[in-house]
Amino acid sequence: MKLQSLKIIDHPVAKAYLTKIRDRNTSHFEFSQFVERLSMLLAYEASSGLKTKSKKIHTPLAPYKGVEIKQEIILLPILRAGLGLLGGFSRLFPDAKISHLGIYRDEETLLPVKYYFKFPELKNSRNASVFILDPMLATGGSMNFAINEVKIKGIRTIVVCSLVSAPEGVNEVLKLHPDIKIYTCSLDKKLNDKGYIIPGLGDAGDRLFGTH
Repeated sequence: MKLQSLKIIDHPVAKAYLTKIRDRNTSHFEFSQFVERLSMLLAYEASSGLKTKSKKIHTPLAPYKGVEIKQEIILLPILRAGLGLLGGFSRLFPDAKISHLGIYRDEETLLPVKYYFKFPELKNSRNASVFILDPMLATGGSMNFAINEVKIKGIRTIVVCSLVSAPEGVNEVLKLHPDIKIYTCSLDKKLNDKGYIIPGLGDAGDRLFGTH
């Protein structure tokens, strides 16, 4: 595992929110609320590498030379659980373009299959940053599929954002895509024999939408 490519959010508020969403007694309404708050902290950290350019403005009192974000930002939630992170990221980046990617796992081959993908038209793909959003980075299969789809579009700057990650998934992603960065709120212990993260937080999609 390349430690320079993995950033774990070590913040007391993030830890408190993460404890709340791990708790099995947390209702799906509270779960979604705390996921959104946690996603804002994740978005703040994950965007630390964005490039800026100079911008001259006038305050009410004097001229001022400030900055603005240079890159075009695209948020890509992996359906459906990734939608839970979209609110917090959209609050931080209200002008970001939104992409959506739907994937399911074939029961026979166990390989990811794309059923929906909508990606925005870009002025310059080399000047774009894509944040792929998924609460759980487990085996890494879906995430690697998503990264491949984005790279086909000519995107060079890709950031993976998750709430909890398994070492197996992180290693799998960085093995195939050593050029990307992963931001997560926790690197958990392991995957169980069913591919669930331990200790994890259960099925994020079901808990977000009250379908468990």
